[in-house]
Amino acid sequence: MYYGVDYYPEHWPEERWPVDARMMREANINIVRLAEFAWAKLEPEEGRYDFAWLDHAIEVLAREGIKIILGTPTAAAPKWLMDKYPDMYPVDVHGLTKGFGTRRHYCVNHPVYQKYSATIARVMAEHYKDNEHVVAWQIDNEFGGPCYCQSDLHAFRIWLREKYGTVDKLNEEWGTVFWSHTYRSWEEIMLPTYAASDGFSQGGSGGLMSTPYNHNPGMQLDYRRFYSDSTAAYQRLQIEEIRACSSLPITHNLMGHFSEIDYFDLGKDLDFISWDNYPNNMWGKSSPLTVAMAHDLMRGIKNQNYWMMEQQSGPCGWHSLGDTPEPGQLRLWTYQAIAHGADAMVYFRWRACTVGIEQYWHGILDHDGVGRRRYREITAIGHELKELSPLFVGAANNNTVALIKSYDQVWSHRAQPHNRNFSYEALLAGYYDAVAGQHVGVDLVSVETDFTPYKLVLMPAFNLMTEEIADKCEAYVAGGGSLLITFRSGTRTWNNRMTTLTLPGLFRTLAGVELEEYDSVNFGRTVSVGGEFGDGTASMWCDVLKLEGAESLADYESHYYSGTPAVTVHTYGKGKVYYVGCDLDDRAMESLMKLVLEREGAVPSLPQKYDGVEAVEREKDGKSYLMLLNHRSESVEVKLGSTYIDAQSKQTMEGRILLEPYAVHVLLNQGI
Repeated sequence: MYYGVDYYPEHWPEERWPVDARMMREANINIVRLAEFAWAKLEPEEGRYDFAWLDHAIEVLAREGIKIILGTPTAAAPKWLMDKYPDMYPVDVHGLTKGFGTRRHYCVNHPVYQKYSATIARVMAEHYKDNEHVVAWQIDNEFGGPCYCQSDLHAFRIWLREKYGTVDKLNEEWGTVFWSHTYRSWEEIMLPTYAASDGFSQGGSGGLMSTPYNHNPGMQLDYRRFYSDSTAAYQRLQIEEIRACSSLPITHNLMGHFSEIDYFDLGKDLDFISWDNYPNNMWGKSSPLTVAMAHDLMRGIKNQNYWMMEQQSGPCGWHSLGDTPEPGQLRLWTYQAIAHGADAMVYFRWRACTVGIEQYWHGILDHDGVGRRRYREITAIGHELKELSPLFVGAANNNTVALIKSYDQVWSHRAQPHNRNFSYEALLAGYYDAVAGQHVGVDLVSVETDFTPYKLVLMPAFNLMTEEIADKCEAYVAGGGSLLITFRSGTRTWNNRMTTLTLPGLFRTLAGVELEEYDSVNFGRTVSVGGEFGDGTASMWCDVLKLEGAESLADYESHYYSGTPAVTVHTYGKGKVYYVGCDLDDRAMESLMKLVLEREGAVPSLPQKYDGVEAVEREKDGKSYLMLLNHRSESVEVKLGSTYIDAQSKQTMEGRILLEPYAVHVLLNQGI
């Protein structure tokens, strides 16, 4: 198993490099990532390349048996390049040009920047193509962020022309007859920048590209698709340069729940997925299930295991710090990643930097380079993984429940969130927590994924629909699968027009219900719901339903639609479709999903629920094991549903096990 760190030798004197390499080897570190921000060091002047320092760093590390991931440095363009082409700076939605001073100060659609990016990628690949110590490549660093410059405008018009063919077709799909927005030529197309009515509608679910920027919804959605496609094309540009010289695997470090780019599309050109995980920093503290969901999404991008390319190893932030990881938490986060599919673990960073905006972003070592508690913990983890890695690398998470994420749905819902408090991503998280929190594994995948291996597929608020997706859902359910959909499903066509079909649109026959009307619940009002799973409360949205073959699982118990169905189930072919017509409080959501999981035979990994404990089942070479992770700062006794052997202590575990604070146990299943 690769076990490594992100290292920046350019930040430190060369005489320190052998010390670092020796300390890494003693910690069982066998891989480092280098150079992803070093463009100015690699090409100090245009056309003059200096690889001597990087060659030397690689040699020093290699002497200690350490392999290398090389990053292309295009996330940090040098000042000489930006001074030569200042129109490469990104432009924000207000038309203001962003300047030099941090990173990602470029536009992916600028043709000159594309040329320079391709050149530095090719020159690096040619230089290192025969270096036996380099084992993988990383493209750029953490793609993201929209741009509204003239290069984008030009590229957007080309993208639209390729999609629609004619301006008349675009006008029809966008419905530009509204407010006299009709375009006569491609040259009249503009970008969805700050407009006259912005500030009028301040509601929304937040996010980098959400309201109050008021534009035609078709344009809004197409711009988001365009920019995601542009980022994938920019990545592909560098991939092609590297692949012309090297057959080594190529990745990019994604950012978990970040949704400005369609990660399913971005991942198609990559050999493997990697991502950057910071559970606790200056901007916030993630719950264990939030992190687990991100891990499952990263595994779902290509439906295969992934790498951690940046795993938090110390307190971190730019201007202030989040909490310092407590003893045991680094180990817990490491094993949580492995439990959900990480085949390699790379920590950020080796040593806290003394300069720049990330002076507070601590690593394994502090600024003085002394190995203290965190170094000792990383060393101990390295020894453990050396023994256990045969269990982990290539293991599978064979889950029976899938949760569908669609970036198109993210962007559509963000532009017009239906209710001031609605968030598609929060709704997905609510369903994930309600399932995974009961120790049932979840695959977080795209709508393109084959549904047939799953007993239950969850598609909350699947708003934009096509005939092809409807046919796929119909075949899955008719063949014996179970599908769960919710309010705000099937309301739009794929290009963000409201459907003229009776809601829930293309889901109507499958769900066996018809919407009489709907109620956006606002200003503190709540609606009571009661049924087979107990009582609950809706506080955001209620669909008023009429049964057309479905049966009610719960009814509304207040407001003018009291007594009408709120949650239904419909038998269709050999399968079933659940329709959840309202949002539910956390307790009711958990109770609902407990009922659904029991009905669909999705067996939990533990016989009862334990808050703050993860139980993840995996399989390798026909043998299954259970990973137990205690995210709590106190001990908890857990009841086991089988007999196990602890992979480390070799002790037999049956009946119950005591989990110490932040404990991790890998239990080999011996059967009942």
